[in-house]
Amino acid sequence: MAEPMTEKLSVQVTPTIPQKLNDSETTVDTTEGSASSQDNESNYLCGWRLHVLTLGLCVGIFIVNFEVSIVSTSLVAITDNLKHFSQSSWIITAYLLTYTSFMIILAKLSDVFGRKTVILCSMFTFTVFSGGCGAAQTMIQLIICRVFQGIGGSGVYSLTMVILFEMIPPRKYPAYSVLVTSLFALSMTLGPVFGGLINLHSTWRWVFLLNVPGGVVNMMLLTISIPKHFPNHGSMAQRRPFSIRRIDFIGGLLLLVAMTLHITGLEQAANLHAWTSKEVQAPLIISAPIWLGFFASQWDASKEHRQREPVFPWRFCENRVLVGLIVNSFLSGTVSTSCIILIPVRYQAAVGASPLQAGIRLIPLSVTIQIGAMLVAILARNGRMPPIYLTFVGAMFQVIGCVFLSRGSHEVPDWRGTYGIEAITGIGVGLGIGVVTLMTPFVIEKRDLSVATAAIVQFRFLGGATALAILTAVGNTWLRDVLQGVLTPEQLTTVFRTPEIINSFPAEPRDTVRGAFVKSFDLEMRILIGFSAAEFLFTLLMWQKKHVLLE
Repeated sequence: MAEPMTEKLSVQVTPTIPQKLNDSETTVDTTEGSASSQDNESNYLCGWRLHVLTLGLCVGIFIVNFEVSIVSTSLVAITDNLKHFSQSSWIITAYLLTYTSFMIILAKLSDVFGRKTVILCSMFTFTVFSGGCGAAQTMIQLIICRVFQGIGGSGVYSLTMVILFEMIPPRKYPAYSVLVTSLFALSMTLGPVFGGLINLHSTWRWVFLLNVPGGVVNMMLLTISIPKHFPNHGSMAQRRPFSIRRIDFIGGLLLLVAMTLHITGLEQAANLHAWTSKEVQAPLIISAPIWLGFFASQWDASKEHRQREPVFPWRFCENRVLVGLIVNSFLSGTVSTSCIILIPVRYQAAVGASPLQAGIRLIPLSVTIQIGAMLVAILARNGRMPPIYLTFVGAMFQVIGCVFLSRGSHEVPDWRGTYGIEAITGIGVGLGIGVVTLMTPFVIEKRDLSVATAAIVQFRFLGGATALAILTAVGNTWLRDVLQGVLTPEQLTTVFRTPEIINSFPAEPRDTVRGAFVKSFDLEMRILIGFSAAEFLFTLLMWQKKHVLLE
C-alpha cells in the first residue's frame, strides 16, 4: 500500500531523518494537522469514484483554459456586433485579471469551507456567467460577465490541482501531473482553432455558450464523485470547526488589489499607451506599496498567536526551494503563454494565415509541451533522478528555442524549420512546468498543500500575463513607429485589430507590413530570452547537498 505524503517527505534524504528544505537546522514538520497513517490511507480514492472524479477534473481544467485562448480569434466579430472597439481589449483582460488573481484566495477558502463546496460554486459561477457572456447585448455587459467568469475559472483550476494531489498517493503524482499539463497545453492550442471554426460557420456567441453544457456535465460529475468532507472523509481525526475569524480578509483584499493594478498597468501599455503615461504608471506605482503591504500582512498573520490563517503563509518565503519553484513557475509561464498567443499572431500577420491555419501551426509546441511533462514523470519517478537537473535542461531548451525564434527572416516568414524550433521550446516548457508541478507537494508541509499548489499555478499565469503585456507593448510600439509612414492611421488601427486585413493591401505595402511584423516578433522573442535565462539563476536557489527526490 502507498505511503502517505507525510511519510514520503521524511525518507527522501535518509530513512530516519526528516528532509531539510534548506541548509539550516530547520526541518519540515509534515505531521501537523494530519491524522494517523491509517487515516491518510483511507482518504485516497479508488474505483469508480476515482475514475469519475478524474474525468470531472479533466473536463473542468480543459474548459476554463480553453476559454483563455478561444476568445482571441473572436474579438473582431464581437466588436463588429457590440461596437466600442476601444474597449475590446478588456474582453480578454477582464477574464485574465480575475483568473490570475483569485487562485490562492479560493484555494485558501477551500480550507475553511471545504473542497467540494468551493469547486462546485466556482464551476457554477463559470457556467452561469459563460451563458451571460453569450447573451450579452452591450460591451459593458460582456466585460462584467467576463470578470465573474474569470473568478469561477480561477477556482476550478486551483481546486483541481489541489484535489488532484489529495485524491491519490504520491506514487501516482507523475502520471496525473502529465495528464493535467497535457490538458493545459491542448486547451490553449485548440482554443484559436475552434474559435476560427466558430467564426467561419456560426456566431461568436457560441464561443461562450459551449461552456454551458460542459459546465453542467462537470458539476454533475463532481457532485457524485467528491465525498463529503473531502479530503478528510476517511479520517478519524476531529475536523476543525468553521470560524469566520480564520479567514484572512485583509490579505485576500491586498493580494487582489495588487494583482489587479499590476496587470492593468501592463495591459494599458500593451494597448499602445506610452510607458510614461499616467494610464500605465499610475496603477504600477500604486501597486508597489500594496504588494509590500500584502507581504507585511502575511508576516503578521503567520505569527502563532494570530487566529486568522494567512492567504500566503510567511513560511513560504523562508523556504528557498519553494521560492525557487514559484519563481520558476512564473518564468515558465512567461515563455509558454507568450509563445501560445504570439506565434499564431505572427503567422496571421506575416504569412496571411487564417486563425484556423495559425492555430494548426501551433500544434508542434502543444504536443512537445506534453512530451516534456511526460519526460519528467518518466525520468524523475521513484527517485531515479533529482528533478532539479531536469529544470536546468528545460531552461536550456527554452533559451535555445527563444534564440532561434528571434532570428526569423522577413524574406522567408513561413520557414518550415520554425516547427522544429517550436518543438525545442515546447519540450523545455514541458520540463519546467512538469518539475514545479511534481516537486511542490514534496517540499511543503501537508497543511499548506492547497495554498502552495494554487500559488504555483497563479504565478505561472501571472508570469504569462506580465510577459505578454510587456512583449505586446514593446512590439506594438515598435510597429506603430515603423509603419506610420507606410499606412494611414485608420489602416494602422485596423491592422492591430485584425491582422488578416493585410491580405487586402497592394503588394508593396503588404510586403513591408508583413516584414515589419516578423521583425516585431523577433524583438519580442529577444526579450523573452531574458525571462527564460533567468530560470538558471532561480534553479540554483533550489540547490541542496541532497536534492529532493520524487519517491
